[in-house]
Amino acid sequence: MNQQPSEADPVNRLLAALAYPVPFVIAMIIVVTDIKKDPYMRHHGWTALFWSVAWLCIWFAVVILGNVPFLGWIFFILIGPLVWLAWLILSIYYAIQAYNGKHLTIPVVSDFASKYGT
Repeated sequence: MNQQPSEADPVNRLLAALAYPVPFVIAMIIVVTDIKKDPYMRHHGWTALFWSVAWLCIWFAVVILGNVPFLGWIFFILIGPLVWLAWLILSIYYAIQAYNGKHLTIPVVSDFASKYGT
């Protein structure tokens, strides 16, 4: 991860941090409003939005595979909770990094965010 401290406003850092664990809502507020004029907020807004979309796609795949006969119980009982737990832990980690003012890079998500988000 590329982490460079930023001199962002404490309110903006809190908003950027909340964009990761609160799916879509805070990220959409950042992306749609004038807050996106700040490069720090634009980066975290788009990254958090694509972060939410990526995990939503993964969750849909788990749900679809959970409906496969004889394999469904593996996905609903074992893999589903692990996916949710991974999302929660990583979202909290990225929220802490954003609150500390760091410019973080999530491997696949940040590429899409920089490519399509600006």
